[in-house]
Amino acid sequence: MSAAPAERVVITGCGALSPFGTTAAHLVAGVASGRSGIRRLPRAAEMGLPVTAAGEIAGLPLDTPERDLEMSRRPIAEALAQAGLAPARAGLVWTTGLDTFRDALEAPGATSAGARFAALAQSFGGPRRMIATACSAATQAIGEAFHLVRRGRAAACVAGGATAMVTPFYLIGFSWLQVLAADQDADDPAQACRPFDRARRGFALAEGGAALVLEPLAAARARGATILAEIVGFGTSQDAYDLNRPPPDGAAAELCMRRALDDAGLVADAIGAVNAHATGTRAGDPAEAAALRRLLGARWPRTPVSSAKGALGHSISAAGALEAVVAIETARTGVVPPTANLEQPDEDCALDHVVGAARTIAPGRVLSCSFGMGGQNAALIFAPPPGADA
Repeated sequence: MSAAPAERVVITGCGALSPFGTTAAHLVAGVASGRSGIRRLPRAAEMGLPVTAAGEIAGLPLDTPERDLEMSRRPIAEALAQAGLAPARAGLVWTTGLDTFRDALEAPGATSAGARFAALAQSFGGPRRMIATACSAATQAIGEAFHLVRRGRAAACVAGGATAMVTPFYLIGFSWLQVLAADQDADDPAQACRPFDRARRGFALAEGGAALVLEPLAAARARGATILAEIVGFGTSQDAYDLNRPPPDGAAAELCMRRALDDAGLVADAIGAVNAHATGTRAGDPAEAAALRRLLGARWPRTPVSSAKGALGHSISAAGALEAVVAIETARTGVVPPTANLEQPDEDCALDHVVGAARTIAPGRVLSCSFGMGGQNAALIFAPPPGADA
């Protein structure tokens, strides 16, 4: 029995909560501006926490179980509204990150991560899955949804992730792991995270969430939906190297990017821009840069690369979804945002960095990467809406 032909999968809705505001438009405009959403947290300083700068979202209730749910509900609602799709017609592939551990240690008796997912998923009529692969989780979730739709196992999917990272549990824990930028930038916390820069010292924690609506191209066209972008490839890999550090050569990161290219039936020359994972750590950034140079070959000095984490901070399990929204905008419009706080690129991180201001190129395919703790890697390739391909 022959397999059904693969569907082309498009994005018809995006939603986001980020340090820049409560919509996907706020996120895209904030990252493109080159500004940073990292701010001093007075309550963290009052508590004597080791790190007091982070990317917090204003306008949500603090320190309540509802905060976690709102981080997911709001971007999902925005994405579905833009797509004009009812959740009963879609599946849900969402992330949990480290919430299970935080729930047990910081707030026993509070609503658990599993219960929050159940509350989110109950209105969805299609497949429902929860992904927990640390910093690569949201990219993995989008990739899983992509394959469900492409193979005809879901009529549509909402995918992405959210997490309320700005809590004492996370600020203390990640500080102990020595991956957070310390508070040396006391006068300007917005400069705490400096991806690819010589002066980088680690990342700033952030919170937020983002959701995408994925559906088959034919179905989207049939109902007259506005198509924002197409997903054409997805790849994953595992370092099997160290819990907190990637191998210096970035070999497994390169492998997952090559798998995304293979999944799309493309060669590296087809990539017009890269949305890098780049968190601003001493070990991670050069490993990723090395992987990208090998992947792009002779084109690496002419393929623009940017990281959103200088602007957004690192929201761990939600990061890949927030960055997917930014990558979709680049694929659609050709606007490649700058890497905030990148002033002196490290020679060990040599790439065609976008510095200072956004760069406009022809709309085209964008590679978006996420590399997680424990060596879990994922990459997606977005393309302009069908009919607008470069």
